[in-house]
Parts: sequence; C-alpha cells; structure tokens
Amino acid sequence: MTEHLIRLSPAEYINQVGILKKLPEIIKQHGYQNPVVLTDTTVREIIPDYLPDNFLDNYPLSLFSGNATKKEIKRLTGLLKGYDLILAFGGGQLMDTAKVVADNLRIALINIPTLPSNCAALTTKSILYSEQGHEMIGAHRQSQAVTMVLLEPKLLQNAPEPYVLSGIGDTLAKFYEIRLRLTDNKLDLVTAAISRQYLDICRDEILKVGDYRELDRTQLINFLDTIFLIAASVDGLANLDGRSVLAHAFYNAYMKYQTGKKKTHGEVVALGNLFQLHLEGNQVELLKELEDYHQRIGLPLTIKDIYLDSQYLEDMANYIAQPDNIRVQTIFPNINSQEILSALEKLEI
Repeated sequence: MTEHLIRLSPAEYINQVGILKKLPEIIKQHGYQNPVVLTDTTVREIIPDYLPDNFLDNYPLSLFSGNATKKEIKRLTGLLKGYDLILAFGGGQLMDTAKVVADNLRIALINIPTLPSNCAALTTKSILYSEQGHEMIGAHRQSQAVTMVLLEPKLLQNAPEPYVLSGIGDTLAKFYEIRLRLTDNKLDLVTAAISRQYLDICRDEILKVGDYRELDRTQLINFLDTIFLIAASVDGLANLDGRSVLAHAFYNAYMKYQTGKKKTHGEVVALGNLFQLHLEGNQVELLKELEDYHQRIGLPLTIKDIYLDSQYLEDMANYIAQPDNIRVQTIFPNINSQEILSALEKLEI
C-alpha cells in the first residue's frame, strides 16, 4: 500500500453565478465533440432556467435510475459508449455513478451538482449501494480525477431545505469525526497539517451559517466552497486518515434497519455526530456547541427526528460493533455493542 498518496480532484472547479450559461463555450474550448447529458426526471425539469435556451435539446440525454448500484453502473457504462464527455446533473448518488461510468469508459466528466447535500461531485471515491438502494455495500475508487465541477450558487441555494441541511450535517462531520484521526501526533506531514486545518474550516464556516437563504454573495460562495471544495479536499489530502468514523457508521446502520420514511444522508450523519460525541464521553462543550446549532438550524437532535424507532437500536449497536467494521475499530478498538447501545440511547431523550 502506498503510504503517502495524494489525490487531487477535480482538475477544474468553478463556483460562479451564471456559469451554466457558458456550458457550450466550455465544451467547445475543451474540444469535446460528442457530449451526453446524464440526469434524472426531477432535475431535468429544474435546470433549464439556469442553462442556455434549448440546451438540453442539443445533446443526447440519458436518465439515471436513482441509486448508485453495480447494476446501474453496468447499464450506463454500456449505454454511454462512444461519447467523449458526460455532463452529469444531479445529486450525490448520480455524481457517484457518473464518476465510475466515466472512469470505466476513460472519458471526461463534468459534474454539475444540483443539491448542496455532500461533496460527492468532487472526490475520486463513489459509495455503492445494494440493488434496493438501502444499504451501503462498498466503495469504488476511481483512477482518474473528475474533469470539471461547475457550481451554480443560485440553483444550490434554492435547493429543498432537507438537502441543504444534509450538506451542513455532512460537512460538519468532517470535523467531529475525522479530528480523531488527524490528532496532534499525526501532523508532522504538511499535507496532514493542511487537512487538519480544513477540518477546522468545515466546522467554523458552517457554524457561522444561520439562515442560508439570507447569505450574501461572498457568504454563499464560502458556504458552498466549504461543503464541496474544502470537505472533498480532506479525502484527497489525508488519504486513510480522512476516513469517516462513527457518524457515518451510524448512517450505514440506520440505512440497514430503518424502514419506511427516511431523512437525508447528511441529516442522519448530523445525528451521528452527536452519537459519536456521546460515545467519546467528556465532550460537554462540543456537545453543547453542536446541539445548540442543531436546534438553531433545524438538524436532528433525537432518533424521533429521523423517524427511527428505539426497537432498532440494539440491532444497530451490534452492526456498528462488528470486528470487521474498520472505520470504527481503527479509532475505537475492541468497543462492544453495549457501549455503543448506551450512547445510542442518549439520542432518545
């Protein structure tokens, strides 16, 4: 295994009002001859206002099925052969799927996220789910960087509130989870020290935000850069020390056992941040800071807020405590399910 591996992605990143109006110019400047649009039915109805007139009528268009699964990746890899560029419009699972497909085909990829819900558009890692779309089954690391990421701030600011909250919760997890990996004794490498600074930025910039709808131009750019660029850079610079810990283990357990209605990825991860702090113990100040922020902005504080019944907590604890759960065991070695259950039960109050 390579000990000091840095992944820089994307090759180009633009966060600018009106940037999508320049897509034809961007495509021409980069010499692409045969682009294809990848999106879904919901996004297809939303994006025309931000694009040049009749843009979607000028390119072939393929629809994403809705989940980042091996079957969907195989289908799209076959369907998109012969194109030299994928223009991907959508959310995190579409971005993750587009990255694998572009990597399989060795073609360019321009990711255009329509939700500020996570940093998936930028990273070289895709999370894969079961065919039912409920349970994470693995991750795929791409060999090529994303060619370009384009952010239209107004489109993202106008996203449905749960997806904005998702981005907030997922970005905060960079600090609350990964600070346990990037500890003071691991900052001798400058890349690790920079990664640690990025964790602090993820916390400080997000905790500044109250009503995201009222952000001015500079504040909005900083807010989106934090969710996308800064958060994704932790994955690229810190390598294995940039991996998530308990908040995402909580999310994976939730997706396995929760039936029916669900909250967004980042909203569940946000509650997972509180779960991790409870498990760590003696984190009174961090808990108060985060609980106060959750209360102020509308993030979950209890399992009821994510529609989770307490009957699943024991199963979730056993799932999180599995010896092969590397993301947990590397930070909490030999932790047992009873310790985890006790921390989970504190989220009932």
